[in-house]
This record gives sequence, structure tokens and C-alpha cells, in this order.
Amino acid sequence: MMNTSILNGIVILFIFQFIGESITTLFSLIIPGPIVGMVLLLLFLLIIKRSFESLDSAAVWLLRYLALLVIPATAGIITQFDIISKEFWPIVLSLSIGTFVSLAFSMKIMDVLITKQGKDNEH
Repeated sequence: MMNTSILNGIVILFIFQFIGESITTLFSLIIPGPIVGMVLLLLFLLIIKRSFESLDSAAVWLLRYLALLVIPATAGIITQFDIISKEFWPIVLSLSIGTFVSLAFSMKIMDVLITKQGKDNEH
């Protein structure tokens, strides 16, 4: 069941998505509006140097049901089998490189956070 904190967080996410969609439409960008909205949300959170409890609650709630959000995309992939079979190797290469880059980036972030936590515990 959703409480008002989760709903407030979802509203914040929708506001940033709307702003991203508006910027994408206004400037005819090829980047999807939700991506622009996520970048703007990231910049906003970096500027204020904290998060909101409602945004955290919404993120946890959405992650809990992430598998349900992925099912339609998976079904859409099945309908595009002819395109995927033609572009199989570029897809495999881009997925492999993307996975490696995200794994390396995640490892570096964890290293920085663990080092920072160790320094904070010493003081």
C-alpha cells in the first residue's frame, strides 16, 4: 500500500520527467525526456547535497516492483526479432562494453565510498 510519502516522491519524479520532456521537445533533442529529467534531478540533489525522505521512499517502492516494469519491454524485444538478428553482433558488443563500463564505474564508486567511510570512522 502506498502512503503519502511515496506519492510525494513519485510526484517529484514526475515533475522532473515533465521538465526533461519539455526541454527535449523545446530544443528538439534526440535524448529522451526522462533521461534529461534524471540528469536534472541528479544535479538538483548534488546542489542541495541531500535527498528527500519521500523521494527515497518512492525509489525503494519503485525498485520493489521493477520486474513488473521490465516485462513490457521484454515482450517488445520479442516482436523485433528480425532486427535483432540482423544487428546481433553490434548489440552484443555494446552490451558487453556497457556492462564492463558500468561494473568498473560501480567498483570505483564503492572504493571511494568505502575509503571515505573508513576516514569518517577514524575521526
